[in-house]
Amino acid sequence: MSEGYVDIKIVGVNGYQYINDDHHCMVCDDECSSSTCSDGPRLLPWVQDLDADGDSVGDVWGGWDVTLRDLVFIDRAGNYVERANLTSFNPDVEALGECTGNYETIKQMVIDLY
Repeated sequence: MSEGYVDIKIVGVNGYQYINDDHHCMVCDDECSSSTCSDGPRLLPWVQDLDADGDSVGDVWGGWDVTLRDLVFIDRAGNYVERANLTSFNPDVEALGECTGNYETIKQMVIDLY
């Protein structure tokens, strides 16, 4: 955001159930061999959810009941606040129809946490 908000952080968390998938191309790091990765900085820092308690469920995704493409909002203390699923809540700024305005709505959700 270029509107004066300087300390908002966004991080992607790969679900534990996808741990064996090749995450290198999700973040376009040096180990990705796909031609679709572009040079330059990654748009989103990416981390891997783990199963430290051994229950076969990722600790982050399981704790927050996350599903694929969930955008989870946490406060500065790391507490869950709310979520928006980006499959059903398309944030494309040029989207039409029922998706019109989703980008601005999500942007406002981020600002409200600031």
